[in-house]
Amino acid sequence: MDPKELEKATALHFEKVLKDDPSDTIDGKGPHLGAFDGRFGTYDYIFCKYEDEDEKQPLYAKGDGLSHPFHSTHRIKLLVTMIQGETFRGGADINIGECMAAKEECEDTENPSGGFGMLEQFPLHDPAVVNDLYKKWVVKWQWPWDQPVEQLRMYLGEKAGLYFGFLVHYTAWLMGIAVFGLIVQIDTYIEYSVQASTVPYFAVFVCVWAVLMLEDWKNKEATYALKWGMSDFESTEQDRPEFNGRIQWSPVDGEKMTFFPDSERQKAMNKSYSIIFCMLLLVLASIGGVFAIKIALDTNATLESIVPSITQAVVIQVLNAIYRTMAVGMTDSENHQTDTQYEDNLVAKLYMFTFVNSYSALYFIAFIEGWTSLGCEKGNCLNYLAYSMMVLFMTNLIVGNATEILVPLLAQRAKAAKESEGTGEKQKMSVAELQYTLETYDPTESTIEDFTTISIELGYVVLFAVAFPVAPFMAAVSEYVQIRTDGWKLCRAYKRCEPIGAQDIGIWASIFQLTTYASVISNAGIVMFTGTWFPYKLSTRIWMFILFQYVLVALMTGLDASIPDTPEDVEMQVERTAFFEKFIVEGAEPDGDKVDFDEYAHQHKKPHEVTYENRTHESQYHDSLDGSVFSD
Repeated sequence: MDPKELEKATALHFEKVLKDDPSDTIDGKGPHLGAFDGRFGTYDYIFCKYEDEDEKQPLYAKGDGLSHPFHSTHRIKLLVTMIQGETFRGGADINIGECMAAKEECEDTENPSGGFGMLEQFPLHDPAVVNDLYKKWVVKWQWPWDQPVEQLRMYLGEKAGLYFGFLVHYTAWLMGIAVFGLIVQIDTYIEYSVQASTVPYFAVFVCVWAVLMLEDWKNKEATYALKWGMSDFESTEQDRPEFNGRIQWSPVDGEKMTFFPDSERQKAMNKSYSIIFCMLLLVLASIGGVFAIKIALDTNATLESIVPSITQAVVIQVLNAIYRTMAVGMTDSENHQTDTQYEDNLVAKLYMFTFVNSYSALYFIAFIEGWTSLGCEKGNCLNYLAYSMMVLFMTNLIVGNATEILVPLLAQRAKAAKESEGTGEKQKMSVAELQYTLETYDPTESTIEDFTTISIELGYVVLFAVAFPVAPFMAAVSEYVQIRTDGWKLCRAYKRCEPIGAQDIGIWASIFQLTTYASVISNAGIVMFTGTWFPYKLSTRIWMFILFQYVLVALMTGLDASIPDTPEDVEMQVERTAFFEKFIVEGAEPDGDKVDFDEYAHQHKKPHEVTYENRTHESQYHDSLDGSVFSD
């Protein structure tokens, strides 16, 4: 909304309120919006629904250089909604996803669109905007907190904006813990042992750091939602085009709605849980297979040290890739109504498997392998844990960053070559044809993949901090490079993505928080049982393990509870938005809750008109409570 015009309209509203009741004043001043000490002005970041009445048009802020309030991102969203929306809501009810799937499955070279006449749909890049974004985003050096998050959100949409907002936030926080981790890692070299005296303190620091990092993000996330007009997005989110159901009258408000019974969805979800259980058993079997390889190589110390760790790293990547396709299929079959519901359920499946697949081998080394007949390599289990974590962590970083750059490059060149086949000499292409050869960035699928990478990395950083203190430094470097490669991809190697709205990062916040609390148990167990920092008898170490957990969890819970998830000034602006939409945009009449007793004078007698009747019959009186108010 336009702050100046909104302020004028609000003043007129309160003038009307005062006119209705001139006596309604405080210290001689009539009704108005009271002062509040916060980061935002009274009329800043107010987003209300659009009304097309001519007299309401001045209220809406115009886009830069535009005579209307609809930026190109808004117009793209509106077009997609009109194409994919249900017919009873005014949409064309065209499922673009089905059209694209038909094209992928089509084997007819003469009709490659699959019968729908559609090869691709995507918004074209705006050269001026994307080039300006590229110059600000892809630079050699820039502090993580100086990234153009607001600008890229306006160009790519809120879902992509929230991912990159979290990425730069996470990278900035990693820089602080990376310094401490480097100091501890250097200390392990000085003491010539992974069990340096500073390591247990680092474990405590990492757990507290993770809580503070997430709490700070919740504040930023709420602020982003306010500034981007997404604070109420999920309550107004539209159905997915892929959602199948029958149209019926709503039992709540009598409006048309698409309904799908929860019982049918639950059946599909139960089937998904069974498949997930089987896949988790496969992960455990793979750990057994790697252990069998280690037994087979027991006679060759060099191969026994290298081959199992590399094999495990490869198996993790392969299983993750296979399961991802399975998880998408399972979530599709559950027929979720909104994108948020679909994404949350898909992410839950992915992370459940990813957690076990990525960390089970490390937990096996930390807590089980030392009790087997072969024992651990590298002298002791903590050394072997550090070595294995280094191999897995480096594999994850190298594979992730290589695919980020190489895959879109090779895919674009292959697609361009295919489009030029049969044309003889090299033909020039139109702008749309050239951008058609670029890779597609799906904000939902891509952010899930990117958040999965971050979640795995965060697990390596916090779950096994005592084994590999340099992990935060390596993660910080990797994420700094990720910021740059993402900027290059989205401005040069990918089509402009379809902007999608989002209120928050969804279930990822809960996943990161669960990982943080799991780090307490993990690090406490490694310090007390895997390492030899506390060489006491087993019963004493068990009690120390329990005490360490309770104290640290209490500290983390206290920090979590003491820091509000939503800043007070954000809550104030959200409440103001509701007021502006109701009384300024919708034009509701002021609440007349003051009671005028003169209107009811005819219903009452004046004091001198009151008469006192004789008491009722004496049978209504009793000598005691018995038989009166306590009688049946």
